[in-house]
Amino acid sequence: MRCSKAQRYLEKKLDGELDDRSGLKLLSHLDQCPACKAYLRNATILKRMLSTLPQEEFPAWVHGQIIDKVHRLDNRRPGFFRRYKLTPVTAMLTIALSLWAGIKVGSVSYNIASPAKEETTTYTSIAYGEFGENTILDNITKNGEQGE
Repeated sequence: MRCSKAQRYLEKKLDGELDDRSGLKLLSHLDQCPACKAYLRNATILKRMLSTLPQEEFPAWVHGQIIDKVHRLDNRRPGFFRRYKLTPVTAMLTIALSLWAGIKVGSVSYNIASPAKEETTTYTSIAYGEFGENTILDNITKNGEQGE
């Protein structure tokens, strides 16, 4: 265990908040570390000194004054955003608008980057033609040439 962790455990021990398992780890560390033993002695002395000091009593009017101030702050007229709590709505609208603008910009730049498809002519369409067109074979037979 490191000394920093042991010091946190010591503070919990002095406050009565340390569990048994952590207490055993702390005791094994204290057996090996003189610096933490000194820290425990000093912290124990300080705790005793602070516990012997007389506790100040606050006047009753201080409590009433604090409560009145809290009520005045609660009853204040809230601002526009605080009243309607529009912060999440504003954030969602901003996100939606950003996504929409990104899609629009992306689709425009994609259309510019990829030109329209060009028509290609295949050997099949030359030899056999499209529906309703004359083909090479039709032209050969019309000219009187016979292909075998």
